[in-house]
Amino acid sequence: MRLFLLLAVFADGILAFPAGAQVTVTDDLQRGVTLPGTPERIVSLAPSITETLFAIGAGDQVAGVTDYCNYPKEVTGKLRVGGMINPSIETIVSLRPDLILLSMEGNVRDDFRKLTGLGIPVFVTNPRTLQGIYKSIADLGTLTGRTEESARVLASMQSRERRVRAPMKARIERSVLLIVSLQPLMVAGSGTFLSEILTLAGGRNIAGSSSSTYPQFSREAVVEGDPEVLLILSDAGGGSQNLTDRYPEWSRLRAVRNGRVYYIDPDILSRPGPRAADGLERVALLLNPKP
Repeated sequence: MRLFLLLAVFADGILAFPAGAQVTVTDDLQRGVTLPGTPERIVSLAPSITETLFAIGAGDQVAGVTDYCNYPKEVTGKLRVGGMINPSIETIVSLRPDLILLSMEGNVRDDFRKLTGLGIPVFVTNPRTLQGIYKSIADLGTLTGRTEESARVLASMQSRERRVRAPMKARIERSVLLIVSLQPLMVAGSGTFLSEILTLAGGRNIAGSSSSTYPQFSREAVVEGDPEVLLILSDAGGGSQNLTDRYPEWSRLRAVRNGRVYYIDPDILSRPGPRAADGLERVALLLNPKP
């Protein structure tokens, strides 16, 4: 009943935009999303989107975020609307947003249907490459009236990408595997910006030929691939048990024998937002450390 009443409030003309030029942007579902003006009450349903909004100076326009939105520190004062896969529709409606931002990676189709049914503009991002991340940042800049700020963020990221690419010929290509989960054992496969980062940083992703974005790997497949460098997201799970205690046969891996097993903060590496440049630089340094 409470949700019904909140919806009735929306239907009674509460949704309003400040004066400004109408803008239409095509999202990653190929939907044209039109805003009649600059949004002032945005709900972000993905940490990467939240980071982008703050990076482009739109933090004051954010009304609600997920429980997992933890960066930058200024986000701590924003109202929480639940998780990425279980946001509270009632809480979102109570915020009276004029724009809702979703990610195809973390948000579920049923929530998308519910939110679009509210009559509120919903924009969906799904970056699978660095270029896709750049597009997402530019799109959010256009939607929020922060085009100049988003252009500056993009220029910085692209400059950093070029610096990583520059010494490519002098690098030794190293076989690498990026583990995103230990239970079950899942890795970064093809069609992901993570795999692209591995390649740009001078690696050869041994799971790059997989037809899946995040395939489930067998422990034997890891041994067969024998990566020179093993990267593991620090939230991959598996508890505190030593890696070779869990998988004794992995002690034969070149990465283990040579001390090239590294744990990486997933907030920096796996979020398709402004800090993807930080992740790229970090991986490049791990694959080819400076003498």
